[in-house]
Amino acid sequence: MLVTSMKSSSARVAKPHCSNVGTKLSIGLGLLTSAFFVCAAPSANPTANPIANPIARPGDSVQKSLPQHASTDTSATTVCEGVSLQVLGSGGPELDDGRASASYLLWKDEKANVLVDAGSGSSVQFGASGADFTDVDTILLSHLHTDHAADLPSFIKGSYFTRRDTDLTVYGPAGNDLMPSTHAYLDALIGKEGAFKYLSSYTQEGEDDYKVSAHTVADTTFSTSISDDISIAAISVHHGPIPALAWKVTIDKCVAVFSGDTNNADGTLANFAKHADVLVLHNAIEDIEKGAGSAATNLHMTPKQIIEIAKESEAKRIVLSHIMKRSEAGLDGLTEAIAVIAPGRVFAAQDLMNIPLVSDLTREEGR
Repeated sequence: MLVTSMKSSSARVAKPHCSNVGTKLSIGLGLLTSAFFVCAAPSANPTANPIANPIARPGDSVQKSLPQHASTDTSATTVCEGVSLQVLGSGGPELDDGRASASYLLWKDEKANVLVDAGSGSSVQFGASGADFTDVDTILLSHLHTDHAADLPSFIKGSYFTRRDTDLTVYGPAGNDLMPSTHAYLDALIGKEGAFKYLSSYTQEGEDDYKVSAHTVADTTFSTSISDDISIAAISVHHGPIPALAWKVTIDKCVAVFSGDTNNADGTLANFAKHADVLVLHNAIEDIEKGAGSAATNLHMTPKQIIEIAKESEAKRIVLSHIMKRSEAGLDGLTEAIAVIAPGRVFAAQDLMNIPLVSDLTREEGR
């Protein structure tokens, strides 16, 4: 598992997948046979282009994020300047996949503002990223499976060793007969009678440096403002019998959408993520023709569904994450297919990968 600070010289920026011009694809997905997709040529100076450069940090300049052949018209409007998405964990619940479980950070001006999911191992990767917990404005949980929420108490305990003194709200799904609500989950972990009740002072007003509280999203749609420049929205998504949410985070008009785990039975993801600056889609299973059974497809999207969502959303960047051993074998074919059929760049997630979201469509890729 890669453990590297994103604020160190050894950090890596994400590298998108691109197919060569005119390459005939044989991807076994039954959807595409050939297409054209053009990538920016690698820069002669690797520090001028983080797509070709393995070294980058949150907050790299706009010019460093431009493909080499892009226009230099400075009159164009720049979006997402200083914003990046970092993958803390790109895996699922497996013990031997070499990945931390699902978790993501959204950075703005070199501060980690939003934590999305807190799967197993994510608290360690948070430290490796160079993030400061005092900067985190909120934690968003897509659902309460261990590979998305198990490290929550580790973040709270770890905050004791930071300078944090501002209250923190954890947003997450409602409960049912099988799963607790987010409020009940937090109480069961660090409440006065919780598993880690020695941390219960963090749930009581005035008893510690800050208070952590839960907000259970009970409606099928939800939105609120976190600060002057950060807002969040959620929709309920189908994840078998498990209450689950897809999240949208907007930072200064820069939009990041996280599918969470879902089979998209309601068909709402593409519209929810329409024109997003980045869309994270979870690729946990193979296609039905490759052996995915009904239990798996009741919980997760198939690669064919992911391709269609990527295309219909028209998101500027697609990140394939929650990669499991059963889905990893088809990952190259899936990234090829999305690169051909969808308008945005596509990334196969790796732990601690950082993706600058700065966009200028009059410049980016010459469009």
